[in-house]
Amino acid sequence: MSVPAAQAWTVATYVLKQRLLGRKRYPLVLMLEPLLRCNLACAGCGKIQYPAHILKRDLSLEDALRAVDECGAPMVSIPGGEPMLWPHIQAFVEALIKRRKYIYLCSNAVLLKEKLEAGWFKPSKYLTFSIHMDGPRDEHDFAVCREGTYDKAMAGIRMAVD
Repeated sequence: MSVPAAQAWTVATYVLKQRLLGRKRYPLVLMLEPLLRCNLACAGCGKIQYPAHILKRDLSLEDALRAVDECGAPMVSIPGGEPMLWPHIQAFVEALIKRRKYIYLCSNAVLLKEKLEAGWFKPSKYLTFSIHMDGPRDEHDFAVCREGTYDKAMAGIRMAVD
């Protein structure tokens, strides 16, 4: 999938501005991980090995928005854990769209259909879902150590595309 023209233009003008200001180093993407908690326990993931008191911690909405504003990058990647479990994800995405930040919301898509049906995410040129899939159904479900996740993820992906 190619980068949309509006996003390419935004990034190009941002880079040009940084160069005109004489900056040799500047952020292009803020990778903000608001939580480590996940709704899966994939065998290959080291995050599930953190102690419970760490897995229960969440970044506050205020701290997340402060990081975005301080960084100034035109793009924000939101990985996890599973960002759909973060209680502030809807408000955070809405705030980023108002700030005209390009968002890559990284998810296993298990909860995507549910969140879309609840109206959490509106179509926007600023919002892209980046979905983690480990291959066809059997391979994916084996990799994430839970049967049925492929079908749930595909239902969420289909709804997001529609």
